[in-house]
Amino acid sequence: MFVYTLGLFAVVLFLGLKYIYSYWDRHGLPNLKPEIPFGNLRTLAEKKESFGIAINNLYLRSSERLVGVYLFFRPAILIRDPHLAKRIMVNDFQHFHDRGVYCNEEHDPLSANLFALPGQRWKNLRSRLTPTFTSGQLRNMMPTFLDVGKKLLDQMEKQVERETVLDVRDITSRFVLDVVASVFFGFEADCIKNSNDPFLTTLRQVNGRVSFVNNIRSAGVFICPALLKYTGLSSLSPELIKFVMELITYQIDHREKNKITRKDFVQLLIDLRREAASKGEKMTIEQCAANVFLFYIAGAETSTATISFTLHELSHNPDVMAKLQQEIDQMLERHDGEITYENIKEMKYLDLCVKETLRKYPGLPILNRECSQDYRVPDSDVVIRKGTQVIIPLLGISMNEKYFPDPELYSPERFDEETINHDPDAYYPFGTGPRNCIGLRQGVLVSKIGILLLLSKYNFRPSIPAKVKFAAATVPLAPEGGLPMKVERRN
Repeated sequence: MFVYTLGLFAVVLFLGLKYIYSYWDRHGLPNLKPEIPFGNLRTLAEKKESFGIAINNLYLRSSERLVGVYLFFRPAILIRDPHLAKRIMVNDFQHFHDRGVYCNEEHDPLSANLFALPGQRWKNLRSRLTPTFTSGQLRNMMPTFLDVGKKLLDQMEKQVERETVLDVRDITSRFVLDVVASVFFGFEADCIKNSNDPFLTTLRQVNGRVSFVNNIRSAGVFICPALLKYTGLSSLSPELIKFVMELITYQIDHREKNKITRKDFVQLLIDLRREAASKGEKMTIEQCAANVFLFYIAGAETSTATISFTLHELSHNPDVMAKLQQEIDQMLERHDGEITYENIKEMKYLDLCVKETLRKYPGLPILNRECSQDYRVPDSDVVIRKGTQVIIPLLGISMNEKYFPDPELYSPERFDEETINHDPDAYYPFGTGPRNCIGLRQGVLVSKIGILLLLSKYNFRPSIPAKVKFAAATVPLAPEGGLPMKVERRN
């Protein structure tokens, strides 16, 4: 009887999956043939590829404007047309105002951050947090950025004395984390000098531990929320939740009890808690922690990647590096060595280099949107139904020669307005429209400061091939084995 029941269950499960995997055939949309039970993500499930590379490979398997795919057992539409993707994010935002990623405010409060929140809750929080990232606030943060930058150069000098080949990704990660600790968490970390600083080791735990459970967590957060719903897993590991909650609880309690005020992100959240309380509303510690943690992960990873991938590309393109160093030297000479917000803004070639790095290595290689009301695709009979997940393959689009000629070539000049050599409507490394990355200006500024400081003192030479091999089972584009380079003092 047990064997019969088990066999019957297996048959029912198989037929159920067959029905799920016929969704796009039944709806008449061209689609990629799925594999039971992986959908179109077998390589991701087997931990052979990262999220971005797996989705990019799906992009390369079709030439359709829209193609149906299966994110494990979740039907989704891959938007291969960058102009339609931009329209979805900007002009027709009202049809796609949510990301459709995992968000469970009641049972997993740290998942309910600005990135994930839907509808009006996202809109309310976005408007409250926006003042943190104005140009005025960025100017106020410059002393912090430069103080941490000085520590970076001091540590670099010691390491260059001992070694000729350094993992530049590791070094830049420490710099960015010390910035994030000060600006967002309100305390001074020592990641640059101390390899065992909890702020550093905790992030490495998030990004470095590849396991079956963490793979389910990542896939559940970004592409198939049902995985977390049915397994009962939280979006973060219990150890990580404990670390973040203790840190934020201490910071908020300590400041509120002692009436301490600082110009940082934690202070903004404290002010928002007071404002909510005065209106009879409640903003919990968990809600604060969720958003601080978002910037811990997203901010640290994006700036680290931008600095280190830029230096990697420059090490393989010495002419580009020399041209950028010349601009840096001239700016420093012109302003008596002073680095200010305005001085960085005037550096045109640095801006072009950062833009080109973000093209080849976008912070998130895919963008998510969920259809919130039925949407007829322009110039088409296709109707995207309410509740359908759409995926915008940033990496695939940015490496398509149709929009970016000779995409493997690192060419900052392609973004020069006088010699423009790309499709501007296919370039949005931080997303675009109302739901673009709120911290993009800060992330870019921190990246530029890191690049500027390091290139003002050192030359970087390659020690690995130009083509980067990405680590498997990660959401961002993380290089396997870091980014080692030969580092030499400049004459």
